[in-house]
Order: sequence, then structure tokens, then C-alpha cells
Amino acid sequence: MKKNVLALLLALSMAASLAGCGLAATKVPAGSSGASTSGTTPTTGESTEVGPYGSSAETQGKSNPIVVKVSNGAGETSPGVKAQLSVFAPMVENNSKGNIGVEVYSGAQLGDDTTATEMVVAGQLEINNTSTAPLVGYVPELGIFDIPFLFNDEAEADKILASVVGDYLNAKLADKGIINLAWNENGFRELTNSKHAVASVADVAGLKIRTMENKFHQELWNSLGAAATPMSSSELYTALEQGTVDGEENPIANFYSYQFQEVQKYITMSNHIYSPFLFDMSKKIWDTYDADTQAILTEAAKAFGEEEKSINRQAAADNLQSCIDDYGIEVTYLTDEAKAEFVAKTAHIRDMVAQDTGSEIMDLLNPAKG
Repeated sequence: MKKNVLALLLALSMAASLAGCGLAATKVPAGSSGASTSGTTPTTGESTEVGPYGSSAETQGKSNPIVVKVSNGAGETSPGVKAQLSVFAPMVENNSKGNIGVEVYSGAQLGDDTTATEMVVAGQLEINNTSTAPLVGYVPELGIFDIPFLFNDEAEADKILASVVGDYLNAKLADKGIINLAWNENGFRELTNSKHAVASVADVAGLKIRTMENKFHQELWNSLGAAATPMSSSELYTALEQGTVDGEENPIANFYSYQFQEVQKYITMSNHIYSPFLFDMSKKIWDTYDADTQAILTEAAKAFGEEEKSINRQAAADNLQSCIDDYGIEVTYLTDEAKAEFVAKTAHIRDMVAQDTGSEIMDLLNPAKG
């Protein structure tokens, strides 16, 4: 009797331990054709499956034979980290039967995007989820994403990245020691300001718009008659609040997470720049994996990319509605005529970008857009 009680207590203790580590003790029917599982109960043949993680801290401290570390400059609530915790990490661990563990690091714990990219190239870090900014130095062709109004909408962006254009960029990255496992996104950048609604190029004139330290982004707003003002994101809220700048441009989800809705009155859905993210893996480490491990990571990364885009786009829609309902922000959508004027005023930037990227990628881009 005492032995039975002790066994029961031990089992309960183990279950609590698994739950604390973010592992859901989900029973998988014997003979199931679903995802492979990491633990098997000897007496019943039933298995435990890794469930979605609630935080990146729960993924750390792995003791699996292979551990894949993923770095994010963004915070815990970003779409990228959410999708890594809910899809990528559990899918890798389950499909590898526990042979591969995933550790997710948010908020630049392993270094900023530039540092993490350098670590990936050097073979000191498995994966970095990053924008194109720290990668343009390795692959100048990634500068095409600085072309204003390159894509009309998200569907076109998805189409181009899945075409020969995406393949070309991925091959160039591989030559530099970087395997892009999946495209994901920061999304379309939109114009916001505190002065008045912007429905035409004429409405932009005289606005002081904060931009990143990017010559093409600065040229975009100067060409439209604004005063482009480079500034770090850490200084921007105060600058908007005090009127040092009138406006800024960011994807809606970023705008909302920075709480700029508190200090801005107008949003123009300009879709002027599309910012992709890349799920970049070290080629030096990739080449040490066998084909099965590579296949598991590739499949999970593809699922992650789709989930991240879904989360990001839903967040943008929800945040935009909250800006209207909760903050009284006026949202303007450009007419086709107004959009054409914006495109015409910034068309020369395409040639400026092409000087940095070279002609090969531009020759692929034009027919891919159709």
C-alpha cells in the first residue's frame, strides 16, 4: 500500500514538473499518425507531447542532444516570439522525438540584431529572427525593400518572396553563411502625425517626420515635402509628445506597442514600405546537421513563418480598430489617384536603390511583379 502511495506521489510530482517547464502532458493514442513525441510511458505505450510555451524563459535550459537557440531583438509579446513559442519550438521538439530542443531568447538577450547576425555567420548562434537592416551589408540586394511602394498589398509581398526573387536572395545569403529558413514580417509602414489628416501629397508638406537612419527613407519623405528627421526609437515618444517632430512612420503593430496612439491624432494607411523579417540560421551549424534534422527544422520554420504573418496582420487590424474606438484617431485611406501621386513623387528612389543592389535583382523583380 505504501509503495502504491509513493508511486502515485512520484507521478504527480513529475507531472507538475513537466507543466512548470511548459510541457503539456498530452496523451497521444497508440499508433497515431500525428506529430512524433518526446516521451513514452513504458507500461502503456502512451506518449507526452510538448505543448505551446507561455514564455521564452520556459524554453531555456534545454538538455536535448541538439539545442537550437533563437535570438529576437523584439520583445516577448512580438508576433515573432509568439509564433516561435506556439509553433516552431513545440513542432521541432515533437517531430524530432525530443532529439532537438529549442531555446527562444527575446528582447535582445543575446545581443542586438547586428551582433546576433555576426554570431550566426560565425557559427556561434543557431538562429536570429531579424529585419533586413543588419543583412544589407552582407547582401546588398536586400536593399530592394527600401523601394517605396514596392508592393501593393500583403498578398503581392507573399507572392514575390515565394518567387525567384526570394530564391535569389536566399542563395545570396547562403553564400555569406546564412540560411534563411523562412520569410516573416514586420509589415507595411504607415504615416502618422499630430497636425492634420494626410490624404494627398500636398498634405505632407511641412510635416516633420521621424525616420530611421536610412538614406532612402529620408529621401522618401523629403521628396514628398516633409522634413525627414532621423531619430532613435527610444527618443521618439518624447519627441512626439513635445512636438519636436509632428509624426512618424511604422507598421501599425509597432506604432501601437510603442503607445504612439497616445500622442498622435491621424493615421494614413500609406503602405509606403514593406518590411520583411528573415529567420536566419548559421550555415556553419546547418551543415553539421543530418538530412532528417534539416528537414524537421525546415518544416517547422515554414509553419512558423505563416503563423507569424497571421499573428502580425491580425494584431495590426485589432490595433488599428483600437486606435479608432479607444483613442479617437482619424484614419485615412489613400484613393487610387492620391496613391499614384505618392508613387510618382518617389519613383526616382527606385533608381537610387538599384545603384546599391545591382541590376540582377531588379531584372528579376520587374517580371515577378507582373
